[in-house]
Amino acid sequence: MAKPVILVVDDLATSFESLVSSISRYDGGRLAREFDYIHLDCFSVLRQWYNRNRSRFVSLIVQDVDFSHIQDEKKLVDYPDILKPLQRTLDIKALQGFLIYGYLRQGNIDRIAPVIFVSCRIGMESTSEFSEFIIRPGYGLCSFVPESAVGDQYYPKIAESIDALAIRPLTDEQRSHWTNEHHLVIGRARKMAFLAYEIERIGPSDATVLLLGGPGVGKELVANALHRCSYRHVENDPGREYPLTVNMAALSPNLVEDELFGHQRGAFTGATGERAGILESARGSTVFLDEIGDIGQDTQVKLLRAMEYHRIKRVGSSREMSIDMRIIAATNRTVPELQTRFRPDFYGRLVQHCIPVPSIRERWENEPGDTVEADIEDLAQFTIRTMNASPRHKRHLGIERTAVKLIRQVVQQHVDGGEDLLEGNIRTLRNIIERAYERAQYDGSAEIGLGHVMPALGMVRLLNAQTPRPAVAGPSQQDQTAVPAAIPTPTTDPFALRNLVGTLNLQDIERRAIKEALEKTGNNQTHAAELLGIHRDTLRRKMAEHEL
Repeated sequence: MAKPVILVVDDLATSFESLVSSISRYDGGRLAREFDYIHLDCFSVLRQWYNRNRSRFVSLIVQDVDFSHIQDEKKLVDYPDILKPLQRTLDIKALQGFLIYGYLRQGNIDRIAPVIFVSCRIGMESTSEFSEFIIRPGYGLCSFVPESAVGDQYYPKIAESIDALAIRPLTDEQRSHWTNEHHLVIGRARKMAFLAYEIERIGPSDATVLLLGGPGVGKELVANALHRCSYRHVENDPGREYPLTVNMAALSPNLVEDELFGHQRGAFTGATGERAGILESARGSTVFLDEIGDIGQDTQVKLLRAMEYHRIKRVGSSREMSIDMRIIAATNRTVPELQTRFRPDFYGRLVQHCIPVPSIRERWENEPGDTVEADIEDLAQFTIRTMNASPRHKRHLGIERTAVKLIRQVVQQHVDGGEDLLEGNIRTLRNIIERAYERAQYDGSAEIGLGHVMPALGMVRLLNAQTPRPAVAGPSQQDQTAVPAAIPTPTTDPFALRNLVGTLNLQDIERRAIKEALEKTGNNQTHAAELLGIHRDTLRRKMAEHEL
């Protein structure tokens, strides 16, 4: 397997050589063995590298700011759209690294790799012009080489920064820890390694955190992990083992403030006694506010005071009280939507620490096929172990390799822009595995096989066709440029779904699943419907559709 990559974007090859030489001496050469180091001398070469190496694990970028030594000025880039408001009189050679960074992030070439800026010869007054765009919701960390790094200390300090900030692929032991401790199947994809890194970085602090992501990506699992990484988590304490959770979208506007802040006796009709709200009830724990994008302006003002000063008033009370809690919030709205819906002061306080939770498509785009398959197998094994532990299941099951291959093919279709079977994200993927598990139990099988997964896929397709779903953009779709869908290529894999069942057309797969269920039950439609996990009337309708 290829080593993770450190990209060094610098107009001078000699600077790159000096950095690599210093890295070879750092900590006995450990950093030199751990990463591949690649020199790129301008933005166009950087972009070409990403286009040709989409599956490489980029751990960090060392970005030279000052390109005053560049020979071919045609290689320089001008201000991207994100920087148009800045004065155009600034020296684009001295600021070239910042401009490259703007294109890198704004163009969605790489939003998560940490960036270390080096060789700034411009004054602080010019550097401050770029502070607004360097840190944005969902962007990776940025750092600067310390001012004390001069002379012989310059390159060693850069090496220290690389060691401290680079994102590493998770080891088997680390992935097992995330699964066992946090019930999160992190896997091997770079965006999930970034997610784990962000949780570990922000979790131990007491900072307010906003989770961005569409439905079903696992935001509540991430909130639980953030809580478990903090001092506020206390094992086996009913009040502090898990965050206290409120689904803001499920509450009517009249109940939101009562749920958050509580009320005094007589505050409104029916308030016959005092009631503590969830912020007061936390008592040292974490409060998870799901779907916070739906709260009104008045609630924003009161919640802002709670976040800033840890003080609240119950509804109907004139007296403030101190509270001890941490807020983790989540929304499936995009950042531009939040900017429109939220007061500027509340928005500014809430988005200081944002963690994007990737969708299935975002998680595995540009990842090698063997990475996708290994991650799906990890998810399947975790789901099966969880279900095997239930006393209502008579047998402990496994899963056939061909069934994993089938699920991987469906996931890959979705990632490549095919049918939207998995718009429900990881929640839907787990649901498919769980339904296949139940069919295997009913069938008396020792393992989940193709015959159990295919009907589960067919059921998801039926539900998607019958349930209208609102279009919800994921957090990283807020200003992405379009990425062309990958073109499916023929495969020689003997376990590929096309080779196993002769088609990737889901209607054909569904027809075969129904036919097999009828054959297995001697054409007993009631039993066949149970085996497929659908209603008998639905089965009859699908039989008519497929002329069975």
